[in-house]
Amino acid sequence: MPSPPAFEPRHAAASPQRAATPPLIFIVGPTASGKTEWAVAIANRLNGEIVNIDSRQIYQRLEIGVAKPTPAQRNAARHHCLDLVPVSERYSLGQYLSTARAAIADIQARGRRPILVGGAGQHMRALREGWQIPPVAPNQALRGQHLYFAFRRGLGALHHHLRQVDPAAADSIPAANLRRVSRALEVYAATGIPISEWQRRRAPADCIVIAPQIDRDELHQRIAVRTHAMFHNGIIEETAQLLREGLPAASPGFASIGYREVIAYLQGESERDNAIADVTRQTQRLAHNQYKWFRPSDPAIHWSVDLPWDVLS
Repeated sequence: MPSPPAFEPRHAAASPQRAATPPLIFIVGPTASGKTEWAVAIANRLNGEIVNIDSRQIYQRLEIGVAKPTPAQRNAARHHCLDLVPVSERYSLGQYLSTARAAIADIQARGRRPILVGGAGQHMRALREGWQIPPVAPNQALRGQHLYFAFRRGLGALHHHLRQVDPAAADSIPAANLRRVSRALEVYAATGIPISEWQRRRAPADCIVIAPQIDRDELHQRIAVRTHAMFHNGIIEETAQLLREGLPAASPGFASIGYREVIAYLQGESERDNAIADVTRQTQRLAHNQYKWFRPSDPAIHWSVDLPWDVLS
């Protein structure tokens, strides 16, 4: 049991109190809704710096297709968690969380305000809810064994094995989700700790969450305009140059919407107009799916047409 605090006479001078750390600011919502513009405005007004929560803007040399902040926006406010890895490398959620949390701590240590902005729902929720990702690298040999076992014995048999070591995870992961079942077994094999226990070790962030409120038709129109601008500004040339340098078309970074359609065009599988239409349609579908992470009904998110300064003050 800790010792009680030392008695302090009433007349003693009060010791200076350390200023409370202000809550983190999250700006969330679908792609093309205006989050970056809000982030720059807030950073300038509240002595802040921006932390990217976009799982595609982490890739170096991918500029046009991932809609990175413009040079002017980067000059207007310092940005973190951009250009972290080459196009050919994978960057896990665990790696991202480690980098983002270090950036947040650095910003706060310098007396500035972290402003977290992006449309990657899982990354945002992980930061907001304080997820603890098991420090377990992918074990391809073990995953191959799981795949073979499931092929020979069935998905239900592999799921039964998970239930034996981690009933809570088995309750939350469907037997048909082989990837997640295998990952849960992989974590237990490496750490001896059920993945459900890792997931319980959370420390939710003290935060304010805001989101631009935008009509769906207007959002779709913005996406269409932005897609045409991407092709006008050189996404085809950007992609072709990277391929000429020897980057495989199957590189993780090229899985982003925009690049995969351009690669199909460069390989003669699509016409330019079809590529533009495909990118527009896929981006609109992405925006629809992002609303599943950022639900308008979520009372913790302050949706607003204009920047809600009253919420941030």
